[in-house]
Amino acid sequence: MKKILLIAALFIVMPACLFAQSKNSQLQYLPEKVNAKGTLVIEGGGDRISVILKTIIKYGGGDNAKLLVVPFASGVAEETGQNQSKEFKNLGCKNADYIFCSKDAIDAPENLAKLDGVTAIFFSGGDQLRLVDFLAGTKFFERIKQIYKNGGVISGTSAGAAIMSRIMLTGRSVTDTAEDSHEFNYIRHNDVEIAKGFGFLNNIIVDQHFITRRRQVRLINVLLDHPGYRGIGIDEESAVVVKPNSTIEVIGNSNVMLFEPYKAIAGNGHAKSFKLTILYPGDTYNL
Repeated sequence: MKKILLIAALFIVMPACLFAQSKNSQLQYLPEKVNAKGTLVIEGGGDRISVILKTIIKYGGGDNAKLLVVPFASGVAEETGQNQSKEFKNLGCKNADYIFCSKDAIDAPENLAKLDGVTAIFFSGGDQLRLVDFLAGTKFFERIKQIYKNGGVISGTSAGAAIMSRIMLTGRSVTDTAEDSHEFNYIRHNDVEIAKGFGFLNNIIVDQHFITRRRQVRLINVLLDHPGYRGIGIDEESAVVVKPNSTIEVIGNSNVMLFEPYKAIAGNGHAKSFKLTILYPGDTYNL
């Protein structure tokens, strides 16, 4: 088994005045401030366990929750929407529905009307690039952002977790030309392909299936390419709940790994290391 490198070199390319400093003066990272009344529930993939789905229903209003599954990341979107909305109904969310339409019809009045009164959104898994391509720049997505701003819950699993970041991992390696370029066995500059996500988190990068699929090197690589950003790796059957008071809580059956950068070590000016915090279900952390 290949060892995972947790300390690596990095040039600091942003001035220190742009960074927030924690109580530990050695940590230095861009601040993350929640500017919405709503809640994020970001699931790492794997089985959709009831404690996570019930948490989504809870923050969506409990018995009064109106939930919409947005399944466009899936290659079988209609079937996924049907099955996942049924899962929420079976857990007591009577007003759970899904949307299915073509990309060019997403802003049609009847599809925008699907969002009327919605208090919870669930983004299904699949391909995050497909989901972003489907929704970016649409009136439909602007309505989703408004739901979050006004107090609703935005949730998602796997690809639906990746899109939460402004800097989004696509899952692909730039330098590996193999057909299945998902191994990320090396620390390499600009090795991780990124795209623009939905930006519910501005300065924290989300990775999913994290411990199960050994994705530590992948996240470290992208953090090395983006000084000052923090990374959250969420394992399968676990989720991070991001609350309006800028705290997070871990729920589910597994762990979350949080990487926070230290400032450059004096001397050569480019050495870089990370503080690694392993969070268990029930743990909370201030952003």
